[in-house]
Amino acid sequence: MRPFPATVLLAPLLGAAAARAAVVPQIAGLLRDARLDEVSGLAVSQRDSARLWLHNDSGNRAEVFAVDTKGALLARVLIAGIKPLDWEDMSSFTLDGKPYLLIADTGDNGAVRKSSELIVIEEPSFRAAAAPQELQAAPAWRIRFRYADAPHDVEAVTVDAAAKRVLLLTKRTDPPQLWSLPLRPAGDAEQVAQHLGDLAVSGEAVPAAAFQRRLQPGRPTGFAISRDGRSAVVLTYASVWRYTRAAAESWEQALARKPQVFPFGLLAQAEAVAVSYDGAAIYLSGERWPAPLLRIDIAPP
Repeated sequence: MRPFPATVLLAPLLGAAAARAAVVPQIAGLLRDARLDEVSGLAVSQRDSARLWLHNDSGNRAEVFAVDTKGALLARVLIAGIKPLDWEDMSSFTLDGKPYLLIADTGDNGAVRKSSELIVIEEPSFRAAAAPQELQAAPAWRIRFRYADAPHDVEAVTVDAAAKRVLLLTKRTDPPQLWSLPLRPAGDAEQVAQHLGDLAVSGEAVPAAAFQRRLQPGRPTGFAISRDGRSAVVLTYASVWRYTRAAAESWEQALARKPQVFPFGLLAQAEAVAVSYDGAAIYLSGERWPAPLLRIDIAPP
């Protein structure tokens, strides 16, 4: 099915922000499975360019879901030995030739958690079938950590695979802060996240929609780095911010510059974002069911 323009299917919902966009978001598909009712994490598969991974927010089981790029459910994977507290983001990466998924149990609305956790599983391998498959997985490793200063609410987490580190963005600081952790620490000791600097925000106008203003649109709710390591995207409730970096730059340098902005209209509580396998598009979705799977086509950096 060819993606329909979001301006056609969501015309009653799109405001002036979308009209100003140079690139119009498309509806690639719809997340129809009732279990995908609070999507807050999204990652592109490292095994299959036509596959995406998702998970729900707090109050759900330790499970991840595979869908195709039109939103059709392919598999559900139960993760043994995990009790989620507040899952907020997901990232995919390859390490030593193996593909992995990282799940960020980092939500902390009240800034009271003494520690947070990252869970890594090897990306499940399966063949799509006529009916969605039911699979099982176990953690490859877990990273328990705290921040060097105080607890933070974090909903935007990604993996910098080249540097073998995890990058995290705070949601409720002004401006958002960038923190880092080792991707595979030695041993099981609690890690201490290190502050790298601040995120340059877009400075865009406040959206006209009242519910977006209440959600405070400039707060990061998702974070992803492209497979080639040349660009990163940060999701907010009103738009996607895209940052690009030169070959010799670190991410802390690139993220300190003003981003390119892609408004997407009124996607209810947008909290999940990923860069496509080939780096040519951004996928995003939100926490309402049934949620559209949006696609924003982008030019190479």
